Amino acid sequence: MAWNLDIKGVLHPFSALKQGFKRPHTLNYPLEKRQDVPGYRGFHVNSLIGCVGCGNCQDICMNEAIDMIEPLAEINPKNASGLVPRIDYGRCCWCGLCADVCGPGSLRLAGDAIYVGPDADSFLYMPRDE
Repeated sequence: MAWNLDIKGVLHPFSALKQGFKRPHTLNYPLEKRQDVPGYRGFHVNSLIGCVGCGNCQDICMNEAIDMIEPLAEINPKNASGLVPRIDYGRCCWCGLCADVCGPGSLRLAGDAIYVGPDADSFLYMPRDE
């Protein structure tokens, strides 16, 4: 039985060295930010002046991630219920149905979605005002 030297098999692992000279595909996050993508579904933004407190967003949410609570800031005088939505990001799947069903168009999804917190209760997120 003759022994055959497989040149391709010996040299192929060294082809990985060319990757060391290419630009990385990742970002140096704290120093570099990613570009905004149009239509990206990030955190919720609610114009409290436009919100009428109808609760359609709470009704349409299939994950029951939205509940209506007392507002912390000044709200629309036409808000009949006196309540505004609060989103539980532990349950939210960012489907965007709440923003689609919002009658006055006060609730929308912004482009940023980076949030880190040590406390699980901090993910009960009161949509920030524009």
